[in-house]
Amino acid sequence: MRAAYDAAVARLPVVTRAIFLMHRVDDLSYAEIAHRLSISDSAVQACVAEALGMIAAILDGGVSKRWRNTDIAPAESDLRRRYRASCQERLRALGHSEPLAWDSGCDDDLIVNIAFLQTLPAPVLETFLLSRVDGLNYRQIAKRMWTLPFVVRRRMLYVVRSLDRQPMTFEQWLRAGALAKDLTT
Repeated sequence: MRAAYDAAVARLPVVTRAIFLMHRVDDLSYAEIAHRLSISDSAVQACVAEALGMIAAILDGGVSKRWRNTDIAPAESDLRRRYRASCQERLRALGHSEPLAWDSGCDDDLIVNIAFLQTLPAPVLETFLLSRVDGLNYRQIAKRMWTLPFVVRRRMLYVVRSLDRQPMTFEQWLRAGALAKDLTT
């Protein structure tokens, strides 16, 4: 039963899931979550209610449908706008000067990941892609790129260090309280 519950929670929309977990797992009150995310108490309550309704529907074998609550949509829209601004600022600091092409049909996290990869130097990016996409080991990459394995290792270490500076995913950003910086400005 626990696995089914966890699977149902994983299927929730991002904002609804993050708020639900902040309330149920992190044991934050509605007011604390509202303050932390700079949204209304009623939006927090609506998200928790939506989560409970969707989880119940999934566990009962039914179809879970989003509630088109008038409190949830504006809060979610504002949170996405603030997340996108935060990502744009973080990527600008990494050298990505062009504005991101936010597309409502695309996953924001995917757009951010692509932009982040574009901040990597070309040989580092090529090394990373050969490793992750093509599944080559360091020796195979070195042979293909006409370089030495220690150079490949150094480039991969560069990627690992760069990942620490990459913007968080939308859900991580919500749950980590990264919005606290926004609250002080």
